[in-house]
Amino acid sequence: MSHAATDHNLATEEIRRYHHFITLALWLAAITGVEIVLIFLPVSLSIILTVLCVLSAIKFFAVILWFMHLIYDHRLLFWIFIAGMGLAFATFTALLSLFAVDRIDTKWFS
Repeated sequence: MSHAATDHNLATEEIRRYHHFITLALWLAAITGVEIVLIFLPVSLSIILTVLCVLSAIKFFAVILWFMHLIYDHRLLFWIFIAGMGLAFATFTALLSLFAVDRIDTKWFS
């Protein structure tokens, strides 16, 4: 295989990836628009918060997979990232429950 053919294949792959990034950015903008419109709709707060959380999770995973290039890396790196995110979330949840305001004995502060 010649050097020119290899350069052409690499350039074609980069152009394909570039178009993926542009398409993803447009989808993220559309999802953000849906989120903004959803806030102003006369719908129950629980439905709004649920939909916003789902849309935020979709946007989060789209960004980490494509813009952090995890989709192109080895799958092990993706699972290591997810394990770290799970550990961080578990730590955050444990600290929130540990320091919950309703569990603090306030008689010592009076």
